[in-house]
Amino acid sequence: MDLGKKIMTMRNEKNLSQEQLAEKLNVTRQTISNWENGKFYPDIDSLVNLSKFFNVSLDVLLSYDDKVLDYLKDSTDIVKSNKNILYAVLLNILLIIAFIIVGIIFNESASIIIIIFTVSIISFSFLFYQIIKKI
Repeated sequence: MDLGKKIMTMRNEKNLSQEQLAEKLNVTRQTISNWENGKFYPDIDSLVNLSKFFNVSLDVLLSYDDKVLDYLKDSTDIVKSNKNILYAVLLNILLIIAFIIVGIIFNESASIIIIIFTVSIISFSFLFYQIIKKI
């Protein structure tokens, strides 16, 4: 049985509505609905709270649901997350250096400067996306 069905079953066994469970866990009713429907998975803190509330081990909650385990692995992989941000920062630094060098060498070639400037904007957008995603 997947995690969403387990949450729904345990909630129903305690005769709780999604709203009531949400109140107990300090989340929204929509969050509970999304967990039960498999649209989203609880983060590690919410899993611990679910475990305590329903008085079951994390192993019981997570067993037989590899998708949740993969989600937790990806969401808690700080090295992978930091590596993406580091790559984005390095790429941006290199692009700024290239932009300056090209600007000095080809000060009359506006098209090259525009191309590098455009790539820089895309790169900065990727960097900001990675930072926001991490937050």
